[in-house]
Amino acid sequence: MLITHQRLTPTDPDQLLGIIDTGPPPINYTGPSAARDSNAFLSELMVRLKPGATVLDLGCGPGDQQQPIESLSFRYIGVDVDSSAADLLVDAHSLPFKDQVFDAVLSYAVLEHLRDPTVALREIVRVLKPGGIYLGTVSQGEPFHASYFHHTAWGLLSLFGANPELETLRLWAAIDTIASLARMGRYPKVIRKALSSLHRLHVAFPQLSPQKAKLPLKARQIDALHRAGSIGFVAKKS
Repeated sequence: MLITHQRLTPTDPDQLLGIIDTGPPPINYTGPSAARDSNAFLSELMVRLKPGATVLDLGCGPGDQQQPIESLSFRYIGVDVDSSAADLLVDAHSLPFKDQVFDAVLSYAVLEHLRDPTVALREIVRVLKPGGIYLGTVSQGEPFHASYFHHTAWGLLSLFGANPELETLRLWAAIDTIASLARMGRYPKVIRKALSSLHRLHVAFPQLSPQKAKLPLKARQIDALHRAGSIGFVAKKS
């Protein structure tokens, strides 16, 4: 089997983080709620898509994003590898769609579950229309949950940067690692409760890190990214 690799010009990821938006999107969506909070992504879709646009929910799981997406007058197609709620059962590494058919692809906590996210991303870019949006979350500091590749902010920038057609618009800390460990960690219940209390303490008293509390907003956003349990992203196909 022939394996090819595109050699890229080295780029300083900290420079890229300094250029792109590292804060969460403004929340202006007020429609039906999904079981998994997606208000940030729905708000982005409202701003970037026109009514009638087609959205692919890749790794749709329980299909909880369908009602919110359709409430915005978008067409919804949900696909998954094994969910009974999916419109189609598919392998993300080989999507059964023609080129350039979707206005947006949402993958909510999906990339970490794929054996080869590089191949899957090529498929995502292929099925997106020019100007189409790719958005979602990926695990960084979350514990193992049937997952293969967790991604740092640097890793996402590298993964997206390997696709010349894809421009990273925004990365942000969706949830902190301590909160992730409290919610998902394979620890005794008492430990998870202690972690949850520790997370609340950290949020309530930023003065516990006086030097960080004085940092500019951008620096604090990047710091949050580097300790995030889950990272949100928005990218655009040229």
